[in-house]
Amino acid sequence: MKKILVPFDFSNTSESALNYAVELSKYLSAQLILLHADQIPVMSPELSLNTISVQDMKQDSLDALKNLADKITLTQGITSGIRYLSKIGNTSEVVSEEVENLGVDFVVMGVTGHGSKFMQSMVGSASVDVSKKIQTPLIIVPPGATFKKIQTIAYACDFSDQVESTASLIKIKYLVTLFAANLHVLHLVPEGHNMSPKETGIGNFVERSLENTPHKTSVITESNIGLGILEFINAHTVDLLIIEPKKHSVFHKLFLGSTTNELVFNSPVPVLTIH
Repeated sequence: MKKILVPFDFSNTSESALNYAVELSKYLSAQLILLHADQIPVMSPELSLNTISVQDMKQDSLDALKNLADKITLTQGITSGIRYLSKIGNTSEVVSEEVENLGVDFVVMGVTGHGSKFMQSMVGSASVDVSKKIQTPLIIVPPGATFKKIQTIAYACDFSDQVESTASLIKIKYLVTLFAANLHVLHLVPEGHNMSPKETGIGNFVERSLENTPHKTSVITESNIGLGILEFINAHTVDLLIIEPKKHSVFHKLFLGSTTNELVFNSPVPVLTIH
């Protein structure tokens, strides 16, 4: 059975992600796991250390998660059961740890401040932070997005030589098969960049690897790659965007910080990150 982990903090943002995850779990016949992470409270000298205990915090969270799980089970017809966990610690670290402990197949999170330039540039997002720490596919859901059958997947692919040495394309083919979706490969070329023979060879490798996977290929040439991808999504019917943050590649700046944030904070469709 597949497992879908939903970090949940009782905010509107996490509720949107949870609604998406519920429908995804029904589509995949997967088990839903709710996870709440509580930060250890900072006590001021004026407050008694006994005002609230860590155990009280966990119990309150567990009670609230149980009520939520019961409600979802009754109203959404979930038959695979819903697990729920409450942990103490930083959200990204707790999520990373539980992904490994539970053998999770997908993580689904929301993004706070969608469309906000300030949040994008100054604050960032917990979901982006989590995407850097886990190998498991992470689906980042924009506010208000509702799940619908994933029929078209767009994969943003650069010309990094890592494409030839990692399992990225195997994961892409698996996801396309899992959802019985159409694939659109977006090759990313910074404006004014002249393709080297090596990069051309990598592009040919991608095409050969996907020859048995029906797909279309487009080349996005744009000084602002993130903007180019968003323009493509807005001009085409796309249900899911897949990006692959890398630390070392020919175009490493494409997915380090600014572009990842730009896509996560502005994409009208869910963004799935893989490694």
